[in-house]
Amino acid sequence: MLSREETTTILLSERVSLISFLSSIVRSYHMAEDIFQELCVKCIMREEAFETQEHLLNWSRVTGKNRAIDLLRSRDGKYEGLSHETLEALASEWSDQIDWGQKDRLDSLEHCLKKLSSSKQEILRLRYFEGRTGSDVAEQLGSKLETIYQSLARIHKALGECVRMRLEAIGRDSGAIT
Repeated sequence: MLSREETTTILLSERVSLISFLSSIVRSYHMAEDIFQELCVKCIMREEAFETQEHLLNWSRVTGKNRAIDLLRSRDGKYEGLSHETLEALASEWSDQIDWGQKDRLDSLEHCLKKLSSSKQEILRLRYFEGRTGSDVAEQLGSKLETIYQSLARIHKALGECVRMRLEAIGRDSGAIT
């Protein structure tokens, strides 16, 4: 049985994966983050302890999926996302498809994103987390479309270099051969 501390540690270590899963349903990073936070509270306050990490993560994905669909229905009166069968397949395959090296890459990316200036973070937020077009981002920020695309190219390059350097450092620190 997992203790509350172990449950919390697992949830936080799987944060990126769970939010990604929820984002695939609600198509909004912020809504997925809110659902994840609700999930954390439910998991920690749950009377019955989780048996294993797999049990916790499966329960979290199913509960999160159901909450996401409920939220979408309450906003629009209906859910027009992925089919129930697709969501079930996605949930059941999600943990099987996790490349644990991917966790290091995601953690590195999260670290590198935090190092970006607030203006660069805003461009990324508008373009990728809110799903706006390049034209929308340019209009929102009062910039030319070409400027936004050049900024995105520079941001992608900087993030790629930052992640690569961080992964190399992790590889050396952990004694892994790269």
